Amino acid sequence: MLLAAVRLLGGDVALSSSKISLIREIVRMEEEEGQGLTLGTQRTIGVKNEFTNLVRHGSTLEANTHWRNTGNTTIDGLRVDAVHNENARLVNASIDPGKGTLESGRFVNGEWRAESAESTEISAKIQITGEAGKVVDLSEGILSVATDTSDQIFKNKQGSKNLITYQGDLNYDGRVSFKDLAYLNAGAARQVLVDKVDGITTSNQFGTVEKIATDKSLARDVDANYDGKISIADLSVLEKDWGKTLHTGNEAFLGSGEKLNWNNIDGNGTWDNSSFKRENAISADALASNSADTLQIEPVIHGSGVTETTTTPNDKIDLFGTAT
Repeated sequence: MLLAAVRLLGGDVALSSSKISLIREIVRMEEEEGQGLTLGTQRTIGVKNEFTNLVRHGSTLEANTHWRNTGNTTIDGLRVDAVHNENARLVNASIDPGKGTLESGRFVNGEWRAESAESTEISAKIQITGEAGKVVDLSEGILSVATDTSDQIFKNKQGSKNLITYQGDLNYDGRVSFKDLAYLNAGAARQVLVDKVDGITTSNQFGTVEKIATDKSLARDVDANYDGKISIADLSVLEKDWGKTLHTGNEAFLGSGEKLNWNNIDGNGTWDNSSFKRENAISADALASNSADTLQIEPVIHGSGVTETTTTPNDKIDLFGTAT
């Protein structure tokens, strides 16, 4: 069959070797090793440059991953689609501009050169939908890559495992208390408000022009209700979660198990969970001595100086930030 096909080209045809190799076309896309999507919360208030494993319920986070053409043919028309995940959803994803077509590795003098294969970066926005105490596992799938070259779909198999904390846990220590009110206050002190503009100036139901914080001034890690500014409206989130905790004992917490536990939550240095671990020690001591009525709060520096206070697990919060 091959010789017959070659003969159709016309002219003189001669074989220079008695060996003929047939190569089957393979279309395949894979995440580069160790390049799975890694979630976490970059903190801007209270702890300098802490990137914690904890992610708040309802938050939307960004992460990047790299995929390579590991087949043996050029791939065209790359696109990304959402895959169901029990505790998260893909909001949107984009492929590196100009990388919608990827060359594969190639044979050179009969040898396969995989290093010639091209890769592309995929940027994703992911919303945390699971409840506090659950673990979002991106390796179970969150996105897939499809192409115009084939009808095959390639689902991600790598990705981080993150502990979901309460929406009102603004200092990411696994507990909602007066500490979080102090962090909210610190976020409000640094923001610069401007008119909210979506093509035109946006007004609320009372006819007042809505305000949002500038990107540079907004502390997203403490924006409790995710509305783009720190305001009194955020207090309702803290009130809903007030007194709740993930800590259940010494080095134990809701969500701890085979996927995520005290020993691997730092991910070999990927994450800094100092606040969470410090609170666990405090809570464990309190539980052990049955004296969880009063827990000391670390001082927090904000616009008006240093605030330090104590609170109890059963305190309620009013709009002025006082325990009742």
